[in-house]
Amino acid sequence: MGLALSTHGALTHDAAHAMAGAAVTFVSTTLIALGKIKRWVTDTNAERRALARATLQAEQEQMRFLALQSAGEAEMTRLRHDVAAERAEVAKMLVTERAAMEAALERSRLELQKEAFQTGVRFERAGMLEADPPKGNLIRFPMQHPEVDPVPQRERSREHGVVGP
Repeated sequence: MGLALSTHGALTHDAAHAMAGAAVTFVSTTLIALGKIKRWVTDTNAERRALARATLQAEQEQMRFLALQSAGEAEMTRLRHDVAAERAEVAKMLVTERAAMEAALERSRLELQKEAFQTGVRFERAGMLEADPPKGNLIRFPMQHPEVDPVPQRERSREHGVVGP
């Protein structure tokens, strides 16, 4: 419209119409340019798409992390159960081995007692053991047989803090 008005003003040699047409053309071009600039500045579609992709990647990463964490905790729980079961199995095995070792020790002890007794019987039958041990001279020490004084001594008086014979 501004171009038509400017053209009409130029053909009719009317300066006011030509100037008005030029102003309308300038204003409309400015408004169109400002609208495009506003749309270009405020257009966030690309950023929104980038944000949506980043958010999706972050959520996927979080889900992957949670899955790995859950798998790690499950593995630790399984390992704890395995270790506890193995510990119980080893404890049972130790009890069984201890009982077997105690039985073997008892058999060995009984065998040694039997052999010692048989050796003693053989010695006695061979006359190697004396029935009564020989009587010898024993030295008696004073501490073993205290001597008794024939005259008992008087007990000391302890009255009024007096000490004397």
